[in-house]
Amino acid sequence: MYPELFTLHFANKTFIIMSYSFFYSLAVIFVVSGSFWIARKNKFTFKQIFFLLSTLVVSGFIGARLLHFIFNPEMYANGNLQLFDLHMRGFTIVGGLLFSIITGFIIGKVYQINIWRFGDITIPFVAGGIGIARMGCFLNGCCYGHITKMPWGVKFPILSLAHQYQISHGLSNIFVVLRVHPTQIYEMLYAGIGGIIVILINRKKVFDGAGILFFGMWFSLFRILNTYFRQLPESLILSETQYTIIYLIIFTGCLSIFLYKYKKIKNKK
Repeated sequence: MYPELFTLHFANKTFIIMSYSFFYSLAVIFVVSGSFWIARKNKFTFKQIFFLLSTLVVSGFIGARLLHFIFNPEMYANGNLQLFDLHMRGFTIVGGLLFSIITGFIIGKVYQINIWRFGDITIPFVAGGIGIARMGCFLNGCCYGHITKMPWGVKFPILSLAHQYQISHGLSNIFVVLRVHPTQIYEMLYAGIGGIIVILINRKKVFDGAGILFFGMWFSLFRILNTYFRQLPESLILSETQYTIIYLIIFTGCLSIFLYKYKKIKNKK
């Protein structure tokens, strides 16, 4: 819709603020500041929070870029993206989440930090960050869905990414843009609902890790469903089936750990 959000003029130079970069940066700020606040409220020390968040942010960026590179090598081979590009583009949210979680558990084990509890209280802010980031995708016009006749379908501008895809595949022409599923908005709403449910789970105090494990199942289930609505990038080397299997593995892993921890708690009573 609006790939270029606004323009700044400073010291005889012009800076174009891109929607994708702006909202992804805003998402990081929201997650970090919100997580810091809630962690302090839950008696984590300043040192623990600073060390965890700084490490998780860095590992999140690395994981998001690395998984994007693995899934979309063609975009890097043709020079559209660079693996060590510091610009806010070319990320896969799930890669960032997975790498951060793995790194977090290693840190928690080594430094005796309750990473399950930390994950539970911070995941609602992560959910909010996903929503903010997807707003950037929506305005940028990327991550769009399949053509639809549903009344809530969105018409992106002429020669937008969605329109270019429709033209190149003979689905439309230069003068007509067909409606597509607003999969960015779907993910934004779904992540927000998931974050609210995690807050309710945290209030129940089922066990440490219940919130983050639930969100892992919730979000991976959405990604499976969204495969049928989203137009996957042509640079993606995975088929829809392979893409689905990956999220099924994540869902099954989270469910298995959830049931194991829940059974363990029940046996102690």
